[in-house]
Amino acid sequence: MKLLLTVGLIATTIISTTTQARPVDWTPGFGGDISLVVGYNRSNSQFNSDNDTTQNLTSHGDEQDKMFVAPIGSLSYTFNDSDKQLYFGTNRSDIALGRFHVEAGYRQKFADSSMLTLSYIPGLLTQKTWQDPYLQNVERSKTKTSINAFSIKLNDIRGSRFSGQLAYGKFSVDQERSGNDPVLALTPNEKAALNRNATVLYTEGTYVQPFSRSLMLRTAVNFTNIDADGNAMSNNIYGIAATVIQLLPQSSFAFTVNYKRALFDAINPVFDQKQQDNKYSAFFAYEYNQPFNWKGWGLVSLIGYSSTQSNIDFYDSNDLFVSAGLNYKF
Repeated sequence: MKLLLTVGLIATTIISTTTQARPVDWTPGFGGDISLVVGYNRSNSQFNSDNDTTQNLTSHGDEQDKMFVAPIGSLSYTFNDSDKQLYFGTNRSDIALGRFHVEAGYRQKFADSSMLTLSYIPGLLTQKTWQDPYLQNVERSKTKTSINAFSIKLNDIRGSRFSGQLAYGKFSVDQERSGNDPVLALTPNEKAALNRNATVLYTEGTYVQPFSRSLMLRTAVNFTNIDADGNAMSNNIYGIAATVIQLLPQSSFAFTVNYKRALFDAINPVFDQKQQDNKYSAFFAYEYNQPFNWKGWGLVSLIGYSSTQSNIDFYDSNDLFVSAGLNYKF
């Protein structure tokens, strides 16, 4: 289900940890960064927008390959006292989720080394999905999804190694027609149970354990509640993650592993059972600063793999993601 991927857009993912691990002094005035990234994705999800036709609902989709080029960036303004900042833009970490979002926010540093971030995702950029994912042997029609969300995050609480985040958002499907295939012969109530429009609540707690000045481990536990208009799409997701971060003189990398367990509230009338998903993923992010002595420039790359194993084979998927690009900070 594509909504499970979209949940990650509400919270800042930890894939970009390499760029966050080094302390950054804020300089008053405008600043930011821009990246140009070339990427490759291989996916066999039924919700891949290239799998426009499916012959049956008893397996994952056909394997699809895609190349892309994407510019992303952000702009910030730091006030004269260097402890308050406004920002607007996109985040490199979103590429790993297969889409971008635009975020606007406010950051405040405190004397105890903690930092408060308030942000809003206005849903300016959209993603494609199927109006009715369960159509068989005919071309499925695409529609757009969007998410609007608010987030509050406190890093290094009272100078400690703990951080926390709370986010709340609305996931919207422009044309929701799930279950309308006459072959399925669903009742109006059964069709309503498949409605994917939802409110989403996300919470996460993290802890960073340094082993030296250049090596650290970041662990996280998170919980997501998806309260969908259709009770068969409502679910709770329980997750854990761990990231090893290594800072080198001119570069840095992070290796992240994730596990999530999704438990759905009600029986899916298409498959006559409640959905249960196990989601596994691993990401390796790398950044090399000032290649060829280019001041302000960096080489960035990300390799990722994710797998969803569901008790309903239709929702099984495997995704491979590779990207590389140039980043310029100003």
